[in-house]
Amino acid sequence: MWRSPSTTGRIATDGIEHARTKLEFSSLATAFCGETFTIAELQQVYEAVWGTELDTRNFYRKVQAAKDSSSPPARTAGPQEDGPRRLYRAGPKTVLFPPLIRPAPFATEENMRGEEE
Repeated sequence: MWRSPSTTGRIATDGIEHARTKLEFSSLATAFCGETFTIAELQQVYEAVWGTELDTRNFYRKVQAAKDSSSPPARTAGPQEDGPRRLYRAGPKTVLFPPLIRPAPFATEENMRGEEE
């Protein structure tokens, strides 16, 4: 079935938005990590899908608050500059509570001009 480029672009845009929303409310992000992962690796998944840089401390706090979405540290990874890294596993829950809500996009001059038109 032929689709116009504008329709195909809309489908892709809708698919990306759906994936971004899924990450807020489900443990889908852990599927993109290995069997064990660090919080930093999990954060990289969220940043890649959401297209924004996240504050590390806030992200860690939010992940810890989402009950049973990740298991407690399985073990620690090898020595790092600032100490060993804790390795986590995906937890039994597939729904995040509380959800990890993505940050709202910053209002830029370009965004504001688009809204005025």
